[in-house]
Amino acid sequence: MNDVQQYADSLADQLNRSIEIDDCGLKPLALTEQHGDLDDVRVRSILQRHSSPEVFEYAFSLDIAHATGPVRFPANPALQTLPRVCIPMRAHGELQGYLWLIDSPPLTDSDITAAAGTASAIADLLHQQSQSTATVLDRESQLVSALLAPPHESSPPADLLSGEPLLRFTEPAYVLTMKLAPIDAGGEPLDVRAMRGAAQEVAYARPVGRSLLGHGDDTLHLIVSAEVHADRLRPFRHALAQAARRRGWKLHGTGTGGAASDLDGLRRSGMESSYAATVAHARNVEQLGWNELGADLVFYGLPWTTETLEILFPGASRLFDADNTLIRESLDAYFDCGGDTRRAAAQLAVHRTTLYYRLDRAQQLLGEDWAQGERRAGLQLALRLAMLIRNT
Repeated sequence: MNDVQQYADSLADQLNRSIEIDDCGLKPLALTEQHGDLDDVRVRSILQRHSSPEVFEYAFSLDIAHATGPVRFPANPALQTLPRVCIPMRAHGELQGYLWLIDSPPLTDSDITAAAGTASAIADLLHQQSQSTATVLDRESQLVSALLAPPHESSPPADLLSGEPLLRFTEPAYVLTMKLAPIDAGGEPLDVRAMRGAAQEVAYARPVGRSLLGHGDDTLHLIVSAEVHADRLRPFRHALAQAARRRGWKLHGTGTGGAASDLDGLRRSGMESSYAATVAHARNVEQLGWNELGADLVFYGLPWTTETLEILFPGASRLFDADNTLIRESLDAYFDCGGDTRRAAAQLAVHRTTLYYRLDRAQQLLGEDWAQGERRAGLQLALRLAMLIRNT
């Protein structure tokens, strides 16, 4: 039994009522045996280990995240909740989570004083645990940053390398990269400090002993043994998505690099996974592996700029003037359909005569040979890269 559970059980016995200890995201850390009255929220916590969006919103409606003392919640008939008392658990000025008690029958002042004392003790314990985790994670993140940095920027310290069995490469490893972005201007700023907190929060969900976790300003990198099944990584991605949402962020693309059997290969896998994450976001898919990129591999290492479009097909940038949007869209459909004008017109929901007119306009913009040989291939690449650029 962990120490948090012991504190909760002791308080439950003292007050003869149920106790729930939640982390800052309302995920239960400890639940005691049932004492007294019961409601649907208590049942959900026991069975599902999480709160519904409605309960989550109600819990934070009284700004418990900034409260410095106990907060009383009245019963909520719409949510079928009994009255509750929430005690924010703080240590060294940082919120560690919440202690919840059902306030039926009503708690006395001495009950709340006893609960506040337990909340303070649990907060100190959680702070110590987080500090220990943070120290280990900082060391790990330093190692991951050095492993994935370009060769001229950093070399992994020998003392860090020697203590990591994963880097002996008795089995291959690869890099998983997850990029994040603000949902809107109201979210927490993305920076190293905030990413450190998010990494610390989700570290428990990664394959312990078979992975290394690091972070940058807006990116998490996970070096993983290739023997770890992909299903084992789902809890980590889910935990990160929840941590991001609580901070006003969203996942902005996930990618995996190729398998590596040495440090040079691992650095290469990191570059591949970062690129795959960018393409995944541009394609609007959750995750892409390096070996799933197909023709988009051709843009690896190239700057995604108008200048590159012009190198691929001189004059292509004209298609991105607002007046030429319909022509560009028609060319996209024409190439997607392998040059079949009947299918392309149906895809665009226009008459074939309209499509022919737009293709004639493309010829005026791009030259008579736009659909021939290498020029055609270059234009297709330019249009594909432009689509990726628009979606990033």
